[in-house]
Amino acid sequence: MLKWIYASFASNKKYDTPGELVMSIRRWRILSAVSLSVPALMLLPFYFAWIAPYFEDSELTNSAVLEAINTKRYQEETEETFQLLSLYNQGKIELDALHGLQGVQPIRGVTVVYNLKLAPRNEPREGGGQKYKIEGQYKVSLSIGYLILFLSAEMVLIGTVITSVSLGSSKAQRRFEEQILQTHFSLESPVLPTPVESAEELVGRMLKRFHNFAIDLETHPRKGQKGIQVNNEYDVQFLVNALMGLHFDNVKSEEPTPSIAASSSRLDFLLPEYGIVIETKYTYQGRPLKKLNDEMINDIARYRIHPECRLIIFFVYDRCRLIRSPATIQMDLSKISGDLPVRLIVSPSHL
Repeated sequence: MLKWIYASFASNKKYDTPGELVMSIRRWRILSAVSLSVPALMLLPFYFAWIAPYFEDSELTNSAVLEAINTKRYQEETEETFQLLSLYNQGKIELDALHGLQGVQPIRGVTVVYNLKLAPRNEPREGGGQKYKIEGQYKVSLSIGYLILFLSAEMVLIGTVITSVSLGSSKAQRRFEEQILQTHFSLESPVLPTPVESAEELVGRMLKRFHNFAIDLETHPRKGQKGIQVNNEYDVQFLVNALMGLHFDNVKSEEPTPSIAASSSRLDFLLPEYGIVIETKYTYQGRPLKKLNDEMINDIARYRIHPECRLIIFFVYDRCRLIRSPATIQMDLSKISGDLPVRLIVSPSHL
């Protein structure tokens, strides 16, 4: 989802695929919906800020009242009233000449209604009586005309946004666009390469599991019938040869080696395409481990002169679990082999 959103707003100078065209259409569609939604959302706080005096106390501290008092119209309307009041307080005219004043002053989205009344003061007047003052009463109300205009504009904007979103594209069109995008992003997604197992890894994996394989062969599913028994080194070679044939097309068995001191030997198995020599061993009670080690050391000396030998794998089927430290034997063989890689695999594993 995040990838689609990012791709929707990524700029493309040209459209090399249908997916890029669909993303461009959707990008402008989203921008259009946002551009319509912003005015609809911003109009509401703007209106409330415009009519803020309506929520304040209707006194001289009210911003709309102060603005109304300072207008030229208010001053012109109240000028006569204040002049008469001044003349009366000076004793030049009588009380019946005085009068209050009522008026309406529109300020932005509100209306200020004011009522100026005469109130006696505790101060004597020349010629008798008391002086008067003007007390103002103010009321701030909403301007109905502006309220209707705001509601109409808000409804139009909201209706436009809803219409553009709901009727922007049909279900069939959106389904078609989804299919294009699925194809577009499936092609863009990097295809991870399948891990390729090397011949050495494949051989090692098979030989490490050889003991389980041999146990399964010895256990026949039908009662009273014997399975394949592994009793000596030849049985081990027989089964290893079958396993190698399942995975490799060219497996040479009993491959002769060049003669040394007028004598030669044979490799158990050779994978010529990979230069891998596989030599099988079998442990049993009464066979000294030193003799087994000596055999592998002699095998290294004979096999290393073979022109196709680039790696020797010694496989020891240690069914009796006589080998206690395969790692030590591996280190000794590696020291003797020098630059020729030698690997020891013991099954079952003692780790």
